[in-house]
Amino acid sequence: MTQPITTIYDPQVPTLLMALHPKATTAVLSGHKIVEFRKRFFPQAFQAFVYTTGRGVQFFMRCDAAHQGTPATLAKFGNMMQHDTFAATMGYFQDKTSGLAIPITATYRLAHTVTLPDLRAVVPTVTIPRGYLRLDQPERADLLTF
Repeated sequence: MTQPITTIYDPQVPTLLMALHPKATTAVLSGHKIVEFRKRFFPQAFQAFVYTTGRGVQFFMRCDAAHQGTPATLAKFGNMMQHDTFAATMGYFQDKTSGLAIPITATYRLAHTVTLPDLRAVVPTVTIPRGYLRLDQPERADLLTF
């Protein structure tokens, strides 16, 4: 069952638009993925509308502040928290000296997928970010309200 976004959205928490690949979306929504690894990202606790690559915005999630660490520390954390292989996480970080582990604390499916054309009907120049886009900025109020 889905809840109206107005019942779960907190205007006091930073709000992002971010993207995940379909496999990651499935893992998050099934509860198997509870930590998102990023090489760089928003470091504070946040809430986000999540765009699934090629599909659209399918869910909303809350995340705690990111944990920064070395790839080896993050790989151990990923193995312990969600049974990721050490090698896979190390491979993701490759030659980086640090990265982020972002705890996913809650997910909410949207009643309807919001496609890229839907978003562009509101803001024609919107692009899906590789990192994230702050939606709670005055210049993005139309997009956030939508």
